[in-house]
Amino acid sequence: MIVSANQCFLVIMLIAAVRGYMRGWHREIITCAITLGTVLFLTIGGGDAVALALSSIPNLFKGIAPNMNLEVVPPNPTFNLVVLVGFTILADFAGSHYGTAPKSTQHRLSGLLAGLVTGLALVYYITSHLISSTTLNMTSPSTALATSWIIALFGVGMMVLLLIALVRK
Repeated sequence: MIVSANQCFLVIMLIAAVRGYMRGWHREIITCAITLGTVLFLTIGGGDAVALALSSIPNLFKGIAPNMNLEVVPPNPTFNLVVLVGFTILADFAGSHYGTAPKSTQHRLSGLLAGLVTGLALVYYITSHLISSTTLNMTSPSTALATSWIIALFGVGMMVLLLIALVRK
């Protein structure tokens, strides 16, 4: 049995959606905002810039002791993984700590949408930047596929929320 990239993508998105449904809108939107900010920061090269800045800190001491032999280490690609995992855990903690518990089905369904977006962002970054090979048989979805999924999921989710709001009245 061969598991395709689309199937892996769908399973991870479903896991993120279920997590968002369980946590609710108020908690998941905080997690989503921090996660999206982290993915954007890492996508534009922020992780490499921070790694380079951290590795060049020893050069600040050259003025004090000019005979010190301090080499600047090139940025390590695993630093991006550490930043992504760290900020994902921070986002989960912040969402659980500062967000309120869901009080209605609408809060849970809205959390499902935010969970889908969070999962999409994480899967996209992991498959396109961290695991760019097909070693795990999990390749990055195309941009057209990712954007069509976002639009379709958002549209279906908004229609379901509107339907629930109309039925409740």
